[in-house]
Amino acid sequence: MKTLIIYFSQTGYTRQAAELIRDGIVEVTGQCELTTMADVDTNKLVDYDLVGLGCPVFYYQEPFNVRDFIDGLPDLKDKHWFVFCSHGSVMGITLNSMSERLQKKGVIVVGYYDMYADATLAFIPYPTLTTGHPDSVDLETAHVFGREIAGRNQRIVAGEKNLIPAPEPVDEEWVQNANFFSREILDQIMPRIQLDRDSCTNCLDCQNNCPVNGIDIEADPPRLQTPCIYCYYCVEVCPVYALDSDWEAMESMNPDHYARLREWLDKAVAKGEFRFLMDPDSLDFDNTLRKQWERQRKGKK
Repeated sequence: MKTLIIYFSQTGYTRQAAELIRDGIVEVTGQCELTTMADVDTNKLVDYDLVGLGCPVFYYQEPFNVRDFIDGLPDLKDKHWFVFCSHGSVMGITLNSMSERLQKKGVIVVGYYDMYADATLAFIPYPTLTTGHPDSVDLETAHVFGREIAGRNQRIVAGEKNLIPAPEPVDEEWVQNANFFSREILDQIMPRIQLDRDSCTNCLDCQNNCPVNGIDIEADPPRLQTPCIYCYYCVEVCPVYALDSDWEAMESMNPDHYARLREWLDKAVAKGEFRFLMDPDSLDFDNTLRKQWERQRKGKK
């Protein structure tokens, strides 16, 4: 069985999951390739018996660059794929959405996996509710999933079609939120990045790490967030904090937003699906990540 895993990862959590799923598959089949979404040759995907596609969750759904990647795939009639994601609170509609889009390409989706991970958006309080994840327990579930999906696919190929799973139903509020946070709405409501030319060292870390090539620091004027998936990874990787924005509107919504996240996570705890690795009552909404980055990179206490 020739197998490939494709992933999009920024902070490394989805990559970790991909690597461990690969290791589990290799234990069963002896082979599994691994590549980033940016490097994959989509014309060769028909050569594989099983393909996995993974990404983080942005705004209750797969990032728009992942959605565009799926929509741009060639016809893959009857090819077997699985989908996986990492998320810093709730999975949203991510796996369902990816599955539906792949099915439009003729794909048979044979597995689903999600993993809790830390969250690093600039405007969120930190530590956040899922800080500490993924830990060794989480990572072992990815390894186990790799073995299970390889074995399941072998049995499906052998004729056990009843093993093809359906995605788990998702909370209706997740569906509503994902539908609200469309590309067009995010373009209107999300903070716009500003560049401090006096601080910028032209290291190009922001430009080189933008997953959608939405930054050109060397242009005159610099091109920022054109296009953008609102990950704000550019702000995170800037070593001198030369990229910033007006985050107050987003930060003002944190208390209400995190109260809802806490409700969902408490339900997951009750089902044995999640473990708090930090004190969920200790959230400090005045200590957001962007404030921490600014203090660290400008030498402030």
